[in-house]
Amino acid sequence: MQNQKLLKNLFVLLLGLCLASPNLFAFATPPISRQALMKHIFAPTLFSMYSKDYGMLYCQLYGVAGVSKSFKNDTCEVSARAVKEMRHFAMQYTRNKVFLEQQYRLGYKSGWCFLQRGGNLFNAELVRDGYAVVQYFDVTESAVLADLEVLESIAKAEKRGLWKEWSKEMECLKRTLQEIAKETLSKDSDK
Repeated sequence: MQNQKLLKNLFVLLLGLCLASPNLFAFATPPISRQALMKHIFAPTLFSMYSKDYGMLYCQLYGVAGVSKSFKNDTCEVSARAVKEMRHFAMQYTRNKVFLEQQYRLGYKSGWCFLQRGGNLFNAELVRDGYAVVQYFDVTESAVLADLEVLESIAKAEKRGLWKEWSKEMECLKRTLQEIAKETLSKDSDK
């Protein structure tokens, strides 16, 4: 009886530790339900997909933002060259992870996409490996955003991906996106 109670307590402790791990990101995500073929990679966070049931679909990743061509900010400086190089490396990373004409599973939440690559959620991979930052244009999945923030903190601390060479620029991107999201969310709440 004593051994069973000890084993049960040990199991509960291990389960708690596993759930607290940022590697178990998938527990916080909504179910992924559609299968589709990757047709085009527009940016590290934007794809077109084809589903026989739904036709062409666009997939803008939920909670994730990369450097865009038109990135500009008045409060911090990012050179055009840095933007171009950062986009190049992020696209190379993406092209090495997701492939055209391959089938992926995806789901949508408020028009935003979750892209599942095998057992991995690509939204999380981009942030975890340091090629994107967390963005808050939609906050309906707060648990997902919290998990992404943990992954971003790890990527930043370990200088993964773009954080290695462009830490200042990634911080600028993050602050800019936070400012835009605050403005957008306050306008939406005023309506």
